[in-house]
This record gives sequence, structure tokens and C-alpha cells, in this order.
Amino acid sequence: MRILQLLILVIFNASLVLASGPQAAVQPKTPSPENVSTTTTAPVPIVPAVSAGSYGFSTFGQLKYKPDFTCYDYVNPDAPKGGQIKIAALGTFDSLNPFIIKGTPAQGMTRCFATLLESSGDEPASHYGYVAISIEVAPDLSWVIFNLNPKAKFNNEEMITADDVIFSFNTLKEKGSPLFRTYYQAVTLVEKLSDHRIKFYCVGNKSHEIPAILGQLPILSKAYYEHHIFEETTLIAPVCSGPYEVLSVDPGRFISYKRVQNWWGENLPSQKGHHNFDEMKIDYYRDSNAMFEAFKNGQVDVRFENSSKLWATGYNFPAVDQGHVKKQLIKHSLCIPGGQGFFFNTRREIFSDRRVRQAIAEMFDFTWANKNLFYDRYQRTLSYFPNTPFEAASLPEREEVSYLKGYEGALQPEVLSKSFSLPEHRNEQDIRNSKDKALKLLNEAGWEIKGQKLVNKKTGNPFVFEALIADQTMEKIFLHFQGYLNLIGIEMKIRLVDVSSYQQRMDQYDFDMVMSVNPQSPSPGNEQRNMWSSTAADTPGTRNIAGIKDKVVDELIEKLIASQDYRTLILRTRALDRVLLWGYYMVPAWYSGSLPIVYWDRFGRPEMTPPYQPFSIETWWFDPDSEGKLPAHAQRTEWKKWPKKLTKGAIEPDLPWWKKVWTQVTGLFGSEKVVDVQK
Repeated sequence: MRILQLLILVIFNASLVLASGPQAAVQPKTPSPENVSTTTTAPVPIVPAVSAGSYGFSTFGQLKYKPDFTCYDYVNPDAPKGGQIKIAALGTFDSLNPFIIKGTPAQGMTRCFATLLESSGDEPASHYGYVAISIEVAPDLSWVIFNLNPKAKFNNEEMITADDVIFSFNTLKEKGSPLFRTYYQAVTLVEKLSDHRIKFYCVGNKSHEIPAILGQLPILSKAYYEHHIFEETTLIAPVCSGPYEVLSVDPGRFISYKRVQNWWGENLPSQKGHHNFDEMKIDYYRDSNAMFEAFKNGQVDVRFENSSKLWATGYNFPAVDQGHVKKQLIKHSLCIPGGQGFFFNTRREIFSDRRVRQAIAEMFDFTWANKNLFYDRYQRTLSYFPNTPFEAASLPEREEVSYLKGYEGALQPEVLSKSFSLPEHRNEQDIRNSKDKALKLLNEAGWEIKGQKLVNKKTGNPFVFEALIADQTMEKIFLHFQGYLNLIGIEMKIRLVDVSSYQQRMDQYDFDMVMSVNPQSPSPGNEQRNMWSSTAADTPGTRNIAGIKDKVVDELIEKLIASQDYRTLILRTRALDRVLLWGYYMVPAWYSGSLPIVYWDRFGRPEMTPPYQPFSIETWWFDPDSEGKLPAHAQRTEWKKWPKKLTKGAIEPDLPWWKKVWTQVTGLFGSEKVVDVQK
């Protein structure tokens, strides 16, 4: 799994995906001979299910690109540098640290950090040199060595060394988001072999993706964090290793990134043709309607439209008719946005019974919602991995059943005998059938109807729960669901909160039901622990928002991670998908096989869209000729007005003096509390 992409998707899932990494390093100790591979440290030859070369690594199969490749096929290597792109985000932010769960990070901060390897957008699980110029892998996967590019440096001109890599690993694992602890748990030791050579020991490791996971390690500056606290929210931009650095900040209103001039990695094969804008600015809006109006007026350049109503009816203004605004559906083969649905918090007693969850799922009328609210744009989600080979779309194959043997007593009978399905409400009789089935399930679970209200047979308490949302545009679909739940006596209250409060409550699992999504990788692996494992259920800030604690799920995750080839990975993931589906941890919602994008025609784009990174704007470039043809009100001039040059890669927010003082004072007593200012 591409860890930075996952971080981006998770951070953005409350609004819109537009992306597209110990305070001191632990000194390594010498491993005991009996626990360490004695294989010589030479690049690993191609072996079944694992291929690697000194210049790259593929989890399953061969690398597409040869050692002498100069750029990816889906980029324009001659793309001009310059210009500005403006993006909109919903909500607010109060931190420039995207690697911790504390605070709400500004979108786009991961662009400021380079990684050891860079993933390819036209291969499902291949990675090529970035900060690391080469990689070496033990045939038994017990160790991985990265050899650093001697030209790699931070934006303060200090060179990136093995000490920085070891510091980054230890800091993220010990003090970062729980995601990092899950990802790196297979690593037993990190050893500095030289200033530009690091060895990760993974004794007992069975996962073929460990080299790729370590390759996605974001590189932090050890020297910088010797004087700054990593685990605290901050509005001071850190020293960066990536192609962008923070240009200016107005908390809650905008953040602007500046392309690093003469960046060390600009001509690397994995980076050439990327990062073409001199400035990338993200403006924040507290209201989705205001955000759309800003786009119409040319104040925002690009939107990935997540409103089916706007897609169908909103783009009828003059700029669209005149061809100044382009509208396009990008086909993809990814699990985007993933297993989306109404997630139950099974930590709540009211949702602890599977029969209750199934009863509620029976009542969601997707057919009506798709026709009347979504303009028939979506398909029903019937998987946690929709639109991928990992979807359990039919009866289990013989090999898949073999992975579930031994668990029969802990599984629902349907897991092995039926393909998962949900009722389709085509007429009133279908709705009555769902109502009857739901009430029967609820009665078995200890609930009964009294006076048109569903109450607990033992306590007499009514069945009432709260749905938490952060986007007002989601209110209509919850109101629709609310009406159908009323038919079985359930009262669903709807609470709208701001994005910051929503994220805090999500991190602490302080909700009954939310509409959410777990973005999936083209090659599922270690990230599944963070989404479904019992350990993650008890850890704040993970993606196991449903609170799943199931021994079968835990063991299937480990089997999935240990897959020796791609077919085995597919079958084991399907087995996991079945168990999750029949557990009814969510009410499956909808997905689309295409990504709707709308943008002002001031950009150039490569002809090819990479199938595994269809949402990326990193390969676009600013086109002055197209810009000059736009209406005067939509043209840009402010990108040419640069503030003073950044020093040492760290700047203070662009604030009035009194706000700077207030930030410093409040920082003495903990993280800053930033007052949101609506744009």
C-alpha cells in the first residue's frame, strides 16, 4: 500500500480527494547471528512473486520500467515549470504536521516530504528510486537495504543521511499516527551501515510488500526536530525534503506551497515531469456552496465533483458553454472511494448485535436514492473492495473456501454458501418485505414495537441513535434513510458539526453512525490491520471506525499479508471481504467507476492518465496561452508576486503581529487553538 497516498485519502475523505510521510534515533544493536539472514548484501534476483532490481522493487511480478528509463510513460518530460494552481478545501486546519492524529493538518503537506522510493502510477505495486538510489532485499525477506542518493538534500541545503532515515522511522513509529506503528511492526531493528546505507531487519517477516512499505517512508530532518517537538501541532513550517515548501499560511483560510527552485530530485526518472507549478494554493471554505461559487468565478481552478446533483445540473454557466471550463469523466480501475457506507460503531451497545445491524441495512433504499438524489450516477456497493479483482462478487471458489476452513463455527453460515446481496426496493411490496424481515431480526435481538416505537424488551428504552456528519450536502441522504428507519420504529437523529470537531470525534470514536470510506490499495496488505484488526479497534485514530474485534478477521488479515503471489492475494482478500460483508459492520452505500473532474482551461495535461493514480494533478502544468484566452475576471496575476525568500525551509504563518504573539503564548501551554475565519 502506498502509505502517503493512504494518508492523503484519509485526511481528505471528509471532503474531497485531491492528491495526489522517538525524538532521537534509537542506536542499533548488533543482531544475534541465529536471527539474521547470512545472505550477502547483493541486489536480490527475481524469484517467484517477488521481483527487485537495484533501481526498483515490485511486490508481485516484474518491473515495467528498465534500469535506464528516464521517466514514466504518463508524464510529459518537457512540461514547463511555472504558474499557479488554486484548489479548494472544505473546513479548516490548525497544524502543518500531517503525521500525527493531534490537530487538523493542512491539505497538501505531504508534498513537502520525499520518500525512499516512488510508486509508479501505471503499475499496481511497483516502486522506483527516489531518496534511495537503489534497494537490496534478502530472498527470504528478512532484511532490506536502502542506498541513499548522495545528491539528496533538504530544502535548507543540508544533505539527507542515514541518520535522518533512522530518525524518521523511529519517530513516525513511536510518535506518529497509529497507521505507522501498524505499517512498521514487522521491522525488528534498523542499522546504519554507512552515512548513505541503512539496513532494516524484518526477522520472521512473511510480507512481500515490506520493502515497498519501507520505501514509502517520509524523510524528516533529524537536525530540525532536535529543536522542535514533533508530536505537537504547529503552524511553523518544518524543513522539508520534497519538491515543495510552505510559502505562506493564514490558518483556517489558506495555505500556499512554493516549488523548491533547483530541487535536487527534479530530473530523477521517478520525478521527471512532476511538480510543475511554481505555486500551489489551497483555499479553505466553511460551506460547500461557497466553494462551488468560488470555482464558477474562477477563484478555484479544479474540482473533483462529489455532488451528483451539481454534476448533472450545476455546470450550465457561461464559462462552460464557451469552453473555458472543461468537464470530464476519468475512468479508473481503482477502489475509489473504497468500501463506502454508513458505518456502525459497534463499540456502542445498541449496535453490538449483528442482527440489529442487518435489520437497519435492510431498510436503506438505494434504488430510490440513486434515481432521485444521485441522477442514476452510482452503482450499489456490495464489497469493501468494489471495482477491483478483490471484490467477493460471486460464490467462493474452492481455493477461497480452503482459507476459511477451520473457522466454520465462528462464521455466519451464509459466508460459505451465498454471495452477499442487499434488497432492491422496486415497489411498495419490496419495501414491506424489507420491513417485515427487519422487524423479525430486531425481535430476535430483543426489540419490539410499542406505540410505533421500537423499544428494548428488557429495559423499555427506545431505539434512538445519532448520525454524525460534517458536510451539509450529506444531510439529504441521511434524511432519506431516516424516513425508512421510522417505518420500523427507529429514531435516527442527525448532527452536523464542523470538520475539526468531526475529525476529533472520529479519532476518539465518539459517534454512533457515520458515512465513511476506507480507501483501498491496488495491492492490499499491511494497511488492512489499521482498518479491521482487534488491535486497531482499541487504538485512537485508526481506520477501524466500526470497532471490529473478530479473531477470524485478524487471522485472515495476516494470511492476506503473507500472500506469496498475486492470485493468492486476490483469493485471501476476497475471503476477508466476505467475512466483513456478512458481519454487517456498515450499510453498503455506492461507488462509481469514473472520476468526475471539472477545471478551468489554463493547464496542460499528459495524454495518458495513469490507471492507479487517476486523481493526481502532479503531472499537470500551467499553460500561459490558454490562460490568456480566459475571461479577464478568471485570469491570474497574483502568482507572480512572491514574498521574500524563505530561509532554512521554515517560515512563520503570514499573520498579524498580535496573532503571532498569541500563537507563541498559547504554544507554551499546549497546541494552538486557531479561530476559524470563513473565507
